[in-house]
Amino acid sequence: MRLRLPPAPPLNNAFFNVHGRGRTKSARYRRWLAAADAYYVLQKLGAAGKIEVPFQCRMTFPPLAGDIDGRAKLILDWLVSRNLTIDDRHCKKLTLVKDDTRNKLDMVDIEVAPYAP
Repeated sequence: MRLRLPPAPPLNNAFFNVHGRGRTKSARYRRWLAAADAYYVLQKLGAAGKIEVPFQCRMTFPPLAGDIDGRAKLILDWLVSRNLTIDDRHCKKLTLVKDDTRNKLDMVDIEVAPYAP
């Protein structure tokens, strides 16, 4: 399965604590979820079928400030929540690339496939 999504916000900016309620999604994270869902519809990912076996994933990011590992976690969680993959604990190989030759406004290219050792 191949798809493109806008870059997720850094994991550090995805949640904040609210006294009496606990962890809450930030406005920035909620906006990203809405944008990712719009791309889900545009790319017709509902017809893609769920990967129900251990999987591997490659994400190619545009040049972004900061690290990309927290951003990847949010994307993996989104894949699970949209029923595209099984739980991300079954992700056996994760390759993250920050491609500095791309435009910083580019999307994240994501490839997900059954794990092949």
